[in-house]
Amino acid sequence: MMGEYQRPLEFHAFMRRYFPTFLLGFFTCVLSVALVLAMWIDEHWRSHPDNPVYTMVSSTALAALLCLGHLAMIRGYGWAMLAVLPVPLMALLIALSLLGNGLHFMLLAAILLLPLLALLVFNSERHREMRRRLVALRQARTRR
Repeated sequence: MMGEYQRPLEFHAFMRRYFPTFLLGFFTCVLSVALVLAMWIDEHWRSHPDNPVYTMVSSTALAALLCLGHLAMIRGYGWAMLAVLPVPLMALLIALSLLGNGLHFMLLAAILLLPLLALLVFNSERHREMRRRLVALRQARTRR
């Protein structure tokens, strides 16, 4: 009888501890990709007739990579961060290329800080601990 209640309590404790960190990393990546790509494509291909198509295709490709990487992370694959980390790194490099293009200071600060915040979250002790526990959970599932 006691074993039945222990697993849900462990699950709730896990979710309470790690879910906000997981969501912060995911949404900072999504926001940084959306802002950076929209600004970069609008800045460099402003008068191009396919501007909206380029924005949607590039945003969709990076968002799909980000979603697949986070899904693999949830499933406990160790290589998942290799799929996730290029997204904020690419967003940061694109944001750095926008320096000096005449964007408003606050917008430029936001598109520079969001990828840095995402990288900071992924490098935090809590996020690394969450990934280790998810990998350990996957290994325990495969041993059964």
